[in-house]
Amino acid sequence: MASKTHPEPNNPFLTEISQIEQSIANIQKNITRIKDLQSQLLISTSAFQTRSFASERDDLLNSTRTLLFHVKDRIKKIEYENTRISSTNPEFGLRKQRHQYLKEKFTNILEEYRGLEDQYMRQHMERLGRQYRVVNPDATEAEISNYLANPSNEAVFQQALLRTGEAREALAEVQKRHEDIKQIEATIAELAQLYQEMQLQVEAQDEALNYNSNNASAPTVTVTKSSTPSTTASAAFPSKT
Repeated sequence: MASKTHPEPNNPFLTEISQIEQSIANIQKNITRIKDLQSQLLISTSAFQTRSFASERDDLLNSTRTLLFHVKDRIKKIEYENTRISSTNPEFGLRKQRHQYLKEKFTNILEEYRGLEDQYMRQHMERLGRQYRVVNPDATEAEISNYLANPSNEAVFQQALLRTGEAREALAEVQKRHEDIKQIEATIAELAQLYQEMQLQVEAQDEALNYNSNNASAPTVTVTKSSTPSTTASAAFPSKT
């Protein structure tokens, strides 16, 4: 693994590389904090703390999402520029090596983040299963599995509302966790999209580089498939053995 870049004076390329590395470091810092907040959310019994943790997590998810797409575009821009540089250019080898280093570092962090959100999803589903048993103590494993496959079906909780206060509390928590699960699913899908895009090759054409009209500092690069990517979020990433 290559070491961190220390930009030389008046070398725009190395300055760009250093800035991208710093953005990746910020993403890593955010992921570490998101992991801590998600752990706290799973065990918190205080409504005030839960709201505080959730609010901070939402802010971090949004800022991390922005950073991820920005870094992806900057790395793709370097890849495009590299296709237009002659192999005899003195910087050719350096540019290729730095691009590969950033690409590997970025895809590794995408895998780490995906793994974190996958784990958080599983923990949410386990919690939902426990809440189902609160209002339906005699539920079979098959019934619980069926419910988890379609958690938007809250009929069992609605039927129990008039029975116990505990059931009412369980329903409120389940409704909140349904929203959390939708958010987690959206994050995992976006991470899969980013990972797939990092596996594609840019076209060496003038029209390939298009700048986002809303943010000229975040270029969007036209890409072409180097291989046929998977279409599902889980399949987008390499399997862990």
